[in-house]
Amino acid sequence: MTEFLEATYDKFVFKVKTDYLYNREDFWADVQGSQATVGVSDFLQKSKGDVAFLETVEPGTATERGQEIGKIETIKATFGIISPVSGKVVEVNPELESSAFLINQEPYGAGWIYKIELNSPDRDQKSLLQADAYFELMKEKLNQIAGEMKK
Repeated sequence: MTEFLEATYDKFVFKVKTDYLYNREDFWADVQGSQATVGVSDFLQKSKGDVAFLETVEPGTATERGQEIGKIETIKATFGIISPVSGKVVEVNPELESSAFLINQEPYGAGWIYKIELNSPDRDQKSLLQADAYFELMKEKLNQIAGEMKK
């Protein structure tokens, strides 16, 4: 059974999948053995708006944790895809080429972006935030947004 931590802000419910790991830039990693599936958090996709276009790197591209490995263009902003792990991109989600909106519809499922073969699974997992720690960070970001909107 998939579980989520949830926070409500205004009319939006923001979900954090409990069995994934997260970086501070709001990307998740589902680490299975020596491979991680990587995608955008629910918070990031809701706060940036509907995805219009996605620019990805090719399979075989090496990446380091914290490195930009593509761009996402939404109706509100363009921002980099920040890799939560180090390794080699082995697959790009082929569905996103024609259906980038899957990132908004299913950020923790069909909207995944990359599969990455990890250089050091243990090191990557230790460097990422557990769901509860990311949930607290996300709530801080929501409070910042709320404070900025009141100005």
